[in-house]
Amino acid sequence: MKDLVGSWSKNEQRRAALEQARKWVADSFHGGDGDTVRTLRLRKGWSQARLAADLGTSQSHVARIERGTENLSIETCRRLCVALGINMNTLDEALRRQESLAASKAT
Repeated sequence: MKDLVGSWSKNEQRRAALEQARKWVADSFHGGDGDTVRTLRLRKGWSQARLAADLGTSQSHVARIERGTENLSIETCRRLCVALGINMNTLDEALRRQESLAASKAT
């Protein structure tokens, strides 16, 4: 799947279709979660790899952030805000929401 998405990302029309699909997933599957890092990323049409590239980190690090299992440095928070076009208050709310969702899934 990773190879397929990678090859599609090189084609302008297919890349646009992938971005639209991610936006649809954000609203259709995660809309009820409220704003989380995942929904904010998906609404931009970005993959985890795309966000990771902006942050200067790995896709697996972004996955841990989105699961709410990663303790973030202030520098990572700043980079997330810039990449996602949000302020620190919005990021704080998104991270708290993620932690809450992770805790509810664990029980």
